Amino acid sequence: MATSRKSSKSAKSAKKQKSVNAPQKNNVKKLKTELEEYLAAIALDEERLLANLTFDPVIIGRQLRENHFTVSDFQGVEANRLLLGAILELIDDDITLNLPNLIEKLKYIKHGQRNGIELAGGEERIKNLFLSPFSTPGVAMLEDIEPLIEKIRDRNIRTEAHKNMIQYSERIMHKEKDAYETIGSCIQDLRTLFLQGSAGYLRGMESHIEEMKELVDANRAMKKSYLGFNTNFPILMERLSGFQKEFYLITGGVGMGKSTFATQLAWDLAVLNPELTVIFFSLDLNRLDVTAKIVAHAAEVPIDYIKNPYVARPDFEDKRKQGLQTVAEMSQRLLLVDESSGRLFLDDIKKFVKRTRLERGGDVAVIIDPIFKIQIRNQHLMNFSEKCNFLSAELKSLSAVEGVTLIATAGLPKAISTRRPVKDDLEEIMGLLYDPYAVFFLYSDYLNNFDTPFLEWEWGKEDSFMIPISEALIAKNKMGSINSRIFFRFYEAYSRFKECAPQEVENYSAMIENLEKFKEQGANQPQKRQGRPEEF
Repeated sequence: MATSRKSSKSAKSAKKQKSVNAPQKNNVKKLKTELEEYLAAIALDEERLLANLTFDPVIIGRQLRENHFTVSDFQGVEANRLLLGAILELIDDDITLNLPNLIEKLKYIKHGQRNGIELAGGEERIKNLFLSPFSTPGVAMLEDIEPLIEKIRDRNIRTEAHKNMIQYSERIMHKEKDAYETIGSCIQDLRTLFLQGSAGYLRGMESHIEEMKELVDANRAMKKSYLGFNTNFPILMERLSGFQKEFYLITGGVGMGKSTFATQLAWDLAVLNPELTVIFFSLDLNRLDVTAKIVAHAAEVPIDYIKNPYVARPDFEDKRKQGLQTVAEMSQRLLLVDESSGRLFLDDIKKFVKRTRLERGGDVAVIIDPIFKIQIRNQHLMNFSEKCNFLSAELKSLSAVEGVTLIATAGLPKAISTRRPVKDDLEEIMGLLYDPYAVFFLYSDYLNNFDTPFLEWEWGKEDSFMIPISEALIAKNKMGSINSRIFFRFYEAYSRFKECAPQEVENYSAMIENLEKFKEQGANQPQKRQGRPEEF
């Protein structure tokens, strides 16, 4: 009887112990599953990055370099860290990243009795990385690697911060340790972690000074008196200090020559700045019309003859062929994009600019004609002013983030085309006034007044004709003079602007001031009483 009671008690005790241990086992199982999922996510992301890097080493390699991505960012298995380190060393040494070069590199890496090939997972794994990089489930080709970089770093910083907080939470409970000292150490470690994670965003004044010194030395070596890129408009370049890596806006009324001016800038920037790649987004004219303008400008041949040489003229024909050849030779540094493949959205422009900058590895200038034709998602929910403000803010951000020169055109309302535009004409569209680095208005008085004094004969040629004088008012310039005018002769047949000489600029500016004073005096004088017809 006593034995049965004892066995009953032991059975109840065992059952009770089993019920107590069940939650612990479940917790252990849950933690094990979460750890496995965490390690699997790390391995998959690292495999994605390695696959894209071997598939497109030029683009992905430059993105990793720009984001200061190193082996320390890989927190997974040692094999991936070893592979990434070897690949980055090849890229830094300007050695072509291919299978033979990587195998050769890994042969010389020794850890104990094993070489780098064995440590990286074997020669078969390395071959698969080059021959079929996207064969692993979940690994696909990525257009932009930066979101993956951010994801990896975000996970790393969360893990490191979590580990630090647990460590210092344990320390703070020990009474023999100074609480303030422990808290201070915790803050210092977290601050160091924060600065490491935000290295691309937070820069000190010393780095800015060093960057400026490099810029000054580079321009001094090129014997340039201004910082930005050069064009064939010397006075405009002096006023703007060249086209820098900023957002510029060219605006004006209907028919004032904005598209032609933008086309000429695209050609000048490509020709006069050998280190520069120019992307011209033509959303107004198709690619053939823009190409004809560029050839006419380059060859100094009438644009009608470029498109349709219906009259055989040996002097024009030779120039036309030479112009076509000259423009063709610039095809690698002057990229023309129109809407022939469909409407262009803002995201398309951003991706194209980023891809081009990474592929070419040098400076990039972007010209968009006009800004209003850029499509954005859900634009039907915005009014005209809201869309303009959004686009101007995004283009300014694109220029800053990608480090490119961005020049855009924008038309003014038709009513403003009948007079000289002024800065106040953009007050209703605040973004177009405040976001750009510089804003200048194009205007041609000839289009509104056939009796204008801003019209000249082109003497000394067999087909002499009248040349209208166009003007550009610099209405805003964050780092230079404003409310100053520059004047150009516009050769419509050749689709070309030619900047007037400095003395001519002064004379035409004085002419505008005198005309405005004359109008003011006429408006202030009292009107004379009209007499009867027979009195005259």
